[in-house]
Amino acid sequence: MTGKKNEIYTLEEIGKKMVEAGLLSVDQMAVALETRKNRGGNLGRILIKRGFVTKDQISDFFIKYLEIPFISLKECQISSDVHKIVPLSLAQHYSFMPLSRSEDVLKVAMYNPLDIYSIDDIRLEIKLRIQPVLASESDVKRLLEEGYRINDRSENSIEDIQYINLGTQEVDSDSEISLAKLASGTKVIEEVNKIISNAVLNRASDIHIEPMEKSLKVRYRIDGLLEERALLSQQLHAPILTRIKIISGMDIAERRIPQDGRVRMKLGGRMVDMRISTYPTMYGEKIVIRLLTQETVLTLEDLGFSSGDKQKFENIITKPHGVFLVTGPTGSGKTTTLYAALQRINSQDKNIISIEDPIENEMTGINQAQVNIKAGLTFASALRSILRQDPDIIMVGEIRDQETADIVVRSAITGHLVFSTLHTNTAAGAITRLIDLGIERFLIASAIVGLLSQRLVRKICSHCKEEVEIAESQLILLGTKLQAPFYKGKGCKHCNMTGYSGRLGLFELISIDPEIRDLILEGASERKIIEEAKNKGTIKIRNAGINFIKEGITTIEEVLRVTEE
Repeated sequence: MTGKKNEIYTLEEIGKKMVEAGLLSVDQMAVALETRKNRGGNLGRILIKRGFVTKDQISDFFIKYLEIPFISLKECQISSDVHKIVPLSLAQHYSFMPLSRSEDVLKVAMYNPLDIYSIDDIRLEIKLRIQPVLASESDVKRLLEEGYRINDRSENSIEDIQYINLGTQEVDSDSEISLAKLASGTKVIEEVNKIISNAVLNRASDIHIEPMEKSLKVRYRIDGLLEERALLSQQLHAPILTRIKIISGMDIAERRIPQDGRVRMKLGGRMVDMRISTYPTMYGEKIVIRLLTQETVLTLEDLGFSSGDKQKFENIITKPHGVFLVTGPTGSGKTTTLYAALQRINSQDKNIISIEDPIENEMTGINQAQVNIKAGLTFASALRSILRQDPDIIMVGEIRDQETADIVVRSAITGHLVFSTLHTNTAAGAITRLIDLGIERFLIASAIVGLLSQRLVRKICSHCKEEVEIAESQLILLGTKLQAPFYKGKGCKHCNMTGYSGRLGLFELISIDPEIRDLILEGASERKIIEEAKNKGTIKIRNAGINFIKEGITTIEEVLRVTEE
């Protein structure tokens, strides 16, 4: 029987050919197609699960009757050029391995060439005709888990990466020497470089390398959420761990307690600071790498302020003295906001000094220093020294204790403008937190000039944005009545199939005026302070998110995820 070589069959055509080949009865095929229609899923898996056919019978059918050739991926030459066309996330989502391109045809290896819907989605996404070939499920999954490693090199290869402050240590025992040699091998170095460079290219803030019972999982934190990117052999855990310990100056022999290290890396023309920590788990040491890339500092316009809040924000940060506090959970963009504020007010006639942990961006014209606990340089000790440096504006990375809080407040009262951050859920919660740290109400009322609480929401990917219907239950959770249209991202190669790309801030900004100062002195509750601020134009974080939903910038799920009521 002659097939339509290089063309895609409908499920009905495939069913008819299977019946003609004697693999199935008409009734069996009808049952399988009805199951596929009602429940979705893979037609081949449905046939196997119901016991109508075996895996080998389906493979033989592909080869003999549909003329879909079988290839061994272990022996196949895979062109690295196609990996620039097809993002790994797309290939993993649809379970296929891109092999080669000829003009407008992309050859892909699949263990399920019956999945015509996936093939059609792939065609629409990459704008090429698809020629499927058959490969074993284990081979396809293995290569996808390895992340395009066959005949492929990272866009930033080993020669493109330089570690500036490599850690050095002596190794004594035979086992340590053996591990160090293994970690210095080209394959391990390339593997580590690829993990790091891909993370930087994908805008990841953190890399998680986690040993499992039988594998090594690699995850990236992108736009605030973790995404699994590779599943490696467990055998790579020890050499990868050792390599990372070596470059960051850790003790490769110590595996029982957590360690911290750091290293600066030059990736092409970019400088990347890496803060590395290990944690001993039941399957070995887990590694987390925080990536601090020297990006361009955002402007106030980039942050996402409304026009009213932007003007209020500028009025606060240009005051001659006082404390301005930015609050929110870890990873909510507090430091980014303070950098934008410093950039706006930075000038030749001001002496601006910061103490940070760590320095996330180097800023021209600002005297930046980094906490060094081992050397005795804490936020509090640095602040005392800064006050002897004739500062106009001081930035303190975070208020963590009573001593730091006390110096910050008294610095503001004596004529300095101080920016800092606190971990509280609301803007007014910063007042309660300072009181908990032992600061008197009259000092808080005198010193504070502004409070900002913020969250980050992911933006809908502009490449795959589509209108959707929203369940009434979600609108109830949101606590408001909204009218359609609503939007979501379908998922595409530009957003790694997440439907989101980039983030934007939600802000709750309170400018401290005489009425709010009186409330602070009177010991008013957070709720009462927020109500007074709302009467003066403050928008709550949830409402800021609702405005973005109305504008089609983000989704209801995102706003619900990052806000509390």
